[in-house]
Amino acid sequence: MRTVRSLIRALGALTAVFLVLPGVALAIPSAQAATGEVTHQSARTSAAGTPALAISITGMTPSYATQGSTVRVAGTVANHTGSAVSGISLQAQTSPQLFNSRAEMTSFPATGSYPDGVEPAGSPVVTGPLQNGATLRWSVSFSAAAFYQQFGVYPVQVLATAGGYSAAANTLLPYWPGGSAASQPKTLQVAWIWPLIDTPQQGACAQTLATNDLASSVAGGGRLGTLLDAGASYSQADDLTWDIDPALLSDVSVMESTYHTVGNATCSDRFPKRASPAAGKWLTQLGTATTGQSAFLTPYANVDAAALSHAGLDSTLLRSAYQLGETVAGQIMPGTFGRYGTGTGEATLLKAAWPAGGLADSGVVTSLANDGGISTVVLSSAELNSVTPNADNALARPVVSGIGTTVSVLLADAGLTSLLGSAAPKPSESGQFALTQDFLAQTAMISSEEPYKARSLVIAPPTGWAPSASEASALLRITSGSAPWLHPTGLSALAQQSAKLPAAPAASLPAKQVSPDELPADYLADVKKVSNGAALFTDLLFHPSAQVVSSLQEAVAATASSAWRPPGLAGGYLATTKLNDYLAYSETQVKIVSSKKILLAGASGQTPVSVRNGLKVPVQVRVTAVAPAGSQIRLELPADPQTVQGGKTTTVRMTVHAATIGTTTVQLQLVTQNGSPMTWTGQSLSVEVTRFGRFLLLIIGGALGILVLTTVYRLRRKRLASSRQQSSAQDKVDAGGAG
Repeated sequence: MRTVRSLIRALGALTAVFLVLPGVALAIPSAQAATGEVTHQSARTSAAGTPALAISITGMTPSYATQGSTVRVAGTVANHTGSAVSGISLQAQTSPQLFNSRAEMTSFPATGSYPDGVEPAGSPVVTGPLQNGATLRWSVSFSAAAFYQQFGVYPVQVLATAGGYSAAANTLLPYWPGGSAASQPKTLQVAWIWPLIDTPQQGACAQTLATNDLASSVAGGGRLGTLLDAGASYSQADDLTWDIDPALLSDVSVMESTYHTVGNATCSDRFPKRASPAAGKWLTQLGTATTGQSAFLTPYANVDAAALSHAGLDSTLLRSAYQLGETVAGQIMPGTFGRYGTGTGEATLLKAAWPAGGLADSGVVTSLANDGGISTVVLSSAELNSVTPNADNALARPVVSGIGTTVSVLLADAGLTSLLGSAAPKPSESGQFALTQDFLAQTAMISSEEPYKARSLVIAPPTGWAPSASEASALLRITSGSAPWLHPTGLSALAQQSAKLPAAPAASLPAKQVSPDELPADYLADVKKVSNGAALFTDLLFHPSAQVVSSLQEAVAATASSAWRPPGLAGGYLATTKLNDYLAYSETQVKIVSSKKILLAGASGQTPVSVRNGLKVPVQVRVTAVAPAGSQIRLELPADPQTVQGGKTTTVRMTVHAATIGTTTVQLQLVTQNGSPMTWTGQSLSVEVTRFGRFLLLIIGGALGILVLTTVYRLRRKRLASSRQQSSAQDKVDAGGAG
């Protein structure tokens, strides 16, 4: 029966075209969303790539039809036929048959294809004449009661014909039958995730941003300024859930006072910038808007949780990013996030996660629960349908993580995420209409699929979402109550509903599912390397301030940001290279100062070894020395770490013991207070052992011995000689006396 009706309607539509253009060959419309493409009907051609007739829809009132509505469609049509036309006929067309599926509906704006066809609605309107290259505005209208009876979404097409050419523009029209509350469909619960996330800007240099893009973004009319203005205006009406990156808060806070941009590894070659009044205003407005409202924090710099989990870096980098994010958010906005980032009595801080791309396998969910304390995860409906009880329903069954905790699962509608991603900061009039009308129709289609069953919808725009102010406001107005089939609710309320469902089996989530959009393994190897370098440098510092430690952790987290997912990988490599260069340069400022060669005349001796600290902050190091295997040299150095103040030099004494004569090369090395060797501080020291000193002592000792013996001998001879002289004199005395 439906096939027969479709045939009759198709014939009716063709008849209408013949009536408008008597004697002209049949025109077959082919349209794109809100802008029509022309089908040529004669030998005349237009300029290459330009449709002869260009038609677009710029508005429709009402945006959804009711029983007594007169639907008015307005737009523009341009003449590119190459010559003036005497008039352009415009005819509205629709169908009493609603769309049966979202796939059927979403293809219509672009293709104009509809299984049941469309038929004329209302009377045609003829406008003109119209000169070549000129554009005029038009409007057509028809009665909704003549076509619609059932809640759902219907096709609307406007056909333009002139001078053998035709073009069509297509759009979607929801219909709400009204009636008593008891007979109406159940309203669809709608929860918004409102993202305030941007590309991380800070490295290791204090008060320095990579670019000055944030200054214009947080100002009036900028991307972040627009999102905050719209979100603040509709926060309560739409029960918005704010998704905030702590790195963004930190970057914006830098601009509250004098700051710099660009810079190199030595934190020079920077461009000074004045404090931005817009930055302080933006943070103040955000604090006011989020007070008492639902919110959750991303890990710092919105690191790529899936990639870090798959690379085995979750227990280090992911955990650190979550801890760091809570601390930073608590310091900058304590009224919303509490002093320690755990929320206050006025705000509802959720332990939720919306991973990049909306994809998380069981391992990633376990990492989020274990390292981020996450109890609710929002996934893309395109990635996970196995745990949802009903098609296109945001409520999925909770899953049990690998650490035994239960994690609520909500599904963000992938079709709406994709649609919102097409928003533009400066859209055309027809482009804005197409976006908002498609959005309205999508919600009506979801609701009408199972109109008498309680269902829910999570709307999660892309993280880099950049709508115009009018687009953002129009979308929020739709969900705040202007569409009777929608009812705003908070993400926390849906998470509680998900938690009450029976837990899904473990197999409902893939064991491991690596997205091609994740940060690649070779890049993460560089991230791991620079992370280890930052840890080593932190260990080198003597009682570093919390600010210094935090800035290094922030710089490391920024290198793992999901903002660097392809095609943004070049930005990530730039961030890792700059941080690696900064760490390498900083390490080279702490060095060993000693002679390259020492001469050891005896079996042991001492030599001074100095450590020079070229940094502005104190460090604590130990000097170690290593002799080649099998050598007969033993080296002794102080076991306690040495504290070297910034810009100063400290000297220690190294004792060398040698068992043999010869030359040996030993390696001097600086290690941190915890024993980690520093990469750039090694130095070779040549030790030459001669033993010449011992030989000289033997000679001197022998000479002294001979001298002593000679002296003793001489003294003895003198004594003997003296004794003889005394004996002879006595003899003479005795002889004289006798005589």
